[in-house]
Amino acid sequence: MAACADTLVTLLLDEAYPPYSYRTGDEAAGIYADILRAAEPQLRGYRLKLEPQPWRRALAEVEAGRALAIVPPYHRPRERPWIAPYSVPILEERVVVFCHHQVFAKGPRKRWPGDYQGLRFGNNPGYLSADQPFWHAVRRGLILIEEAPGNRANLQKLLRQRIDCYFNERLAILAELALMRRDGLYDPNDATPLVEGPTISVEHGHVGYSNTDNARFPFKADFVRQLNAAIERLRKSGEIERIVHRYTH
Repeated sequence: MAACADTLVTLLLDEAYPPYSYRTGDEAAGIYADILRAAEPQLRGYRLKLEPQPWRRALAEVEAGRALAIVPPYHRPRERPWIAPYSVPILEERVVVFCHHQVFAKGPRKRWPGDYQGLRFGNNPGYLSADQPFWHAVRRGLILIEEAPGNRANLQKLLRQRIDCYFNERLAILAELALMRRDGLYDPNDATPLVEGPTISVEHGHVGYSNTDNARFPFKADFVRQLNAAIERLRKSGEIERIVHRYTH
């Protein structure tokens, strides 16, 4: 008797969120895609199709019940009651401040954002991940904002001390510095030292499963259980840490 074919499970991944998740041609790439591909051999009876999509479109597909799951939403059960369950946390996404070393020349700045008044911060256009007290200080003119398009442009300004600090996801900053080093644009042994400052926020990325039409995906509960177990095994073995390291060094 022939064995049953594995079930092909499509996961929708954000196509424009490097280094976490992005599109390369028709393929999903990035840290989350690599973690899911590492998990796939541990899934009994399933094969994965990782499909990059614009984030809003992917959310709409999951909300409508046309797609099983999206990667990597934060845990927002009140905002998105049609996502349930969420997988175990896959990655910690930490928004941090990096400053050039002169900012801390007179000692640590422990109070956020009070100790950072009078400084000039770089920012990506439309990026609002700093907390409300920070933006209140910006509106009062106590902290200055200077926008530049993307991580690389802001980090180059920071290395030249044209801005004092820059905030973004920690891994996104480290991954961009690693790319700049490979491109010959950054030598940590010869550049202005950068110092990691306060953490502004911490979130976790998950696989978020549609709860709209469970009859369409009768294998959902078993798949969720198996993928959760595979993710935990990858974490305990150090494989997730090794995958992240490839992007940040």
